Amino acid sequence: MKYNLAFSKYIRSLSSRERIAKLRDIRHGLDKTPQVVINWRLGRTALDQSCFDKISEIVGVDLYNYVDN
Repeated sequence: MKYNLAFSKYIRSLSSRERIAKLRDIRHGLDKTPQVVINWRLGRTALDQSCFDKISEIVGVDLYNYVDN
């Protein structure tokens, strides 16, 4: 769940306009439904490392900086 928390922390750090755009880019880049992305953010389903890495590429941010050790 550490990837879920890092993803959620990153998304919360954005303005609402940026958040909407980045979530849209993630959905289209990974071909996922809005429900899947919401479930990742809320920790309802586990975000695996491969998807986490792809999200980092899509948003252009190293999301590992948001992972707590």
